[in-house]
Amino acid sequence: MLGYLRHSLLLRAGLAMGVVTVLAIAGMASAVYIARSTHGEAAAVNLAGSLRMQCYKITAILEAGHRIGPDLAHQVTQLTTEFQQRLEKSSLTKVIINSQRKSLQQAYAQIKHQWQGSVLPLVQSYIDQISAPYTNDSLDQTRRMFRILIANYVADIDHMVHLLEEDAESRIHMLGLIQGINLMLTLTVAIITLYLLYTDVINPLHDMLSSAERAGQGDFSVRVGHVGDDELGRLSQAFNTMTADLSKIYSELENRVAEKTEELSQSNRSLELLYHTSQHLTEAPVAKVIYRKILKEIQRVVGGGRITLCLKDEENNCAYHTAPSESLPLMCETEECSLCLSDERTRQFDSTKSGKGLTVLSVPVCDQEHGYGVLLIEPQPNHSLELWQVQMLETVGKHIGISVGIARRVIQRRRLALLDERSVIARELHDSLAQSLSYLKIQVARLTILRARGADDQPIDEVLSELKEGLSAAYHQLRELLTTFRLQIDGDGLASMLSETVTDFNTRDEVEITLDNQIRGGVFSVNEEIHVLQIVREALSNVIHHSGATHAQVRLSEEPSDQDILVSVEDDGIGIPTEAERIHHYGLAIMHERAISLNGDLKIERLADGGTRVCLNFIPSGDQSNKPQPQEYPAS
Repeated sequence: MLGYLRHSLLLRAGLAMGVVTVLAIAGMASAVYIARSTHGEAAAVNLAGSLRMQCYKITAILEAGHRIGPDLAHQVTQLTTEFQQRLEKSSLTKVIINSQRKSLQQAYAQIKHQWQGSVLPLVQSYIDQISAPYTNDSLDQTRRMFRILIANYVADIDHMVHLLEEDAESRIHMLGLIQGINLMLTLTVAIITLYLLYTDVINPLHDMLSSAERAGQGDFSVRVGHVGDDELGRLSQAFNTMTADLSKIYSELENRVAEKTEELSQSNRSLELLYHTSQHLTEAPVAKVIYRKILKEIQRVVGGGRITLCLKDEENNCAYHTAPSESLPLMCETEECSLCLSDERTRQFDSTKSGKGLTVLSVPVCDQEHGYGVLLIEPQPNHSLELWQVQMLETVGKHIGISVGIARRVIQRRRLALLDERSVIARELHDSLAQSLSYLKIQVARLTILRARGADDQPIDEVLSELKEGLSAAYHQLRELLTTFRLQIDGDGLASMLSETVTDFNTRDEVEITLDNQIRGGVFSVNEEIHVLQIVREALSNVIHHSGATHAQVRLSEEPSDQDILVSVEDDGIGIPTEAERIHHYGLAIMHERAISLNGDLKIERLADGGTRVCLNFIPSGDQSNKPQPQEYPAS
């Protein structure tokens, strides 16, 4: 039982409440019991006291004697009867019988015995004397005897009344003693309960509340001092265990936060380096000073050391770029390039590999297709690069490689574009101006032969006239070619070139020329743009010089069914004659040749209501250089 009390605070509190309740019930029960046991004692005391008064009444009647009259006997008999009834009344006899005091019962028995044996017979004798002839002496003697007897008898009655009063007072004293003891026990239990409440409940709760507040403020080193086997003790143990676990978890979280912070710091440094690298590499052109800026940024991130950028040109010649105030590694001074450029992977050279007692990290500078060089990093003594730094350097190497690759591809594209442009110019000169010059050369040969033969002036004049007309045509063709190439160089595509061409021809003559271009951009290749533009310009030149038209329209449209391109130049002039080509004019022939080079069909027709329409129909191949190429996958 004591073990249970020690392990349970609730059981101790319940026990205290039970003891207080039992004491309260005991106090109330004792009060009820004593109250019930003293019931009727007051009536019994009053009744016993009335016996004395009744004795005095009988004595007074007997003292009066014959003065009372003939009813004396009747009055005495009535008084004795009342005394007998009061003496035997249940309210008195019940109290005396239930009393635990033997002296009270003996006193009552004695009074009753004296009444039956002495007092009542003497009263009866006195009544008999009054009823018969009597003498005064006999009556006086009887009265004296009665006075003596009744005095003793009343004394006995007083003694019984006193015993009744003592019995009642003893019960009341007993009730007071019981209530006093009950009160003392209740106070004792209450004081003990309050003390236990203070020591086992209030102090532990206050300690636990203070500890919880400190824990809530982040102090997980706090511990509760009250640790026991009761509920609060077990709760304190659980709280201590919880704070210990929280302290451990908090410490682990701090370590993880520190680790994450370091990782974020590394990521920030890496991103900052990559951002600066990308920013520097986008500057045009990427010169030696840009590479040195990048190397200086790398040197700052990796924590010092010598850093060298070795790049190969297209002929595999190496060019070195080092960080400011740094020299080349010894392995580079001895031109041991095969150590680094043998493959495109990150490698570390120690004293065995390099043969110079060095530790050098070689990071490839490459893109997805080619390798362009390496980054050589010599860390500080007793300092090795971490994995994230190596990965960052590999990414920087890829950025530099992509930048170098893009720059070289741009240069190659410019070379190809220049060669293509030269080919176009050569072809245009061959197709137009070269033929005119060949014709002029033939005419000059004719003129030479005629002069050598001494021919007349008329055939010579005819040749000179044809030479003059041929020179004008050649000059016109040269001007057209120069204008076309200028448009091709400065324009933004065929649409822009056609718009400028229409504007140019509108300023030359009063012919109103309009443009209806329904073709989206990016359809023609550069070569196709040149041929279409030349055909349109030749057609417009014929409209201005030969048609006599007032209005002309250039129209480009696309057939949605077969994707054919229709280019037409239509005017409202006199119409093309049947014999349109003179022997020394090559405009229409060149137009046909351009259409053939486009794999198309050129039609020149006279309209029924007047005018001429030049119509070119072909399927464009598009700008193949601008289209995405299909990816080639290695065979599995």
